[in-house]
Amino acid sequence: MDMSASISRIYNYLIKRNLRILKKTGKNVDERIFIGLIFVVLVLPILLRIIIGFTLQTTIILTLVYLGSVLAIPSIMYESKMEKFDSNLPKALYVMVLSLDSGRSIVEAINEVIRSGIPEVDSVFSKIVLLMTEKKLSFEDSMMLVSNSLDSKLFRQISRLIIENRKYGGELANTLKKLAKTLEDLQNLKSQLISVTGNGLAVGLVILCGVIPATAGLIGGYLTVISQLAPTMPSVEPNQISKAIETVQMGSGLFGLLFSVPLFGLKINKMIITCALCMSFAITAFYGVLRLTGLLFA
Repeated sequence: MDMSASISRIYNYLIKRNLRILKKTGKNVDERIFIGLIFVVLVLPILLRIIIGFTLQTTIILTLVYLGSVLAIPSIMYESKMEKFDSNLPKALYVMVLSLDSGRSIVEAINEVIRSGIPEVDSVFSKIVLLMTEKKLSFEDSMMLVSNSLDSKLFRQISRLIIENRKYGGELANTLKKLAKTLEDLQNLKSQLISVTGNGLAVGLVILCGVIPATAGLIGGYLTVISQLAPTMPSVEPNQISKAIETVQMGSGLFGLLFSVPLFGLKINKMIITCALCMSFAITAFYGVLRLTGLLFA
């Protein structure tokens, strides 16, 4: 009974939880399709082990990383949706400011944002209006319910600011204008920092996950051909190729983990994704150049 309950909890956390997250992003994925994707990810490294000759360690690590990547994709998609929502909030605030300056109410300003069709923000503001018109809730209750249902600290703070302003009075338009300008400046600064950091990291990515593995593959392919032409020279054994792939995998995987931190911070889901991408790129570069070199020199 305890085993069955544990399996059920694991299934709910790994499968149903991710399906709920995907639904929050607007993607209704069938449960069987998601399970099928996990099955493909589990089988793929085993097939590569049979075809290419991966070591057991390479196969296990690749399986775990690929599985983690699939399970991390829903949360990354949801985070991306929330980041897009937060980045579009300054535009919505400017629309509200223009509406308020023209003498309209806060509700009319929110309707103006909806009519403007600002991505992600318009759907959230539509929920506020829907609660007010259909559920007959007050503006304050509608704002609080919607803001609390979203994983956006920024929107929760803006909601509290608007509610407090309506309660105690004040120049809401002027406050929102200053807030929009501050958020816009912070976003520009963040974009500049990511751009500068990303350019340097991209060079390291190409060198460590592309050039170095490809060079190792080129040397391995060349030595294989030379050993065939000169029988006295020791040949490159398949197990040596497998160990080389294992080394390439570990090096590129560690780089992928570290590569993610300056760009996204200590977010496990994005670290796993970058690790998987770097591993796959490096292994493909090494093995592809190894086989291509053998064909060219042959």
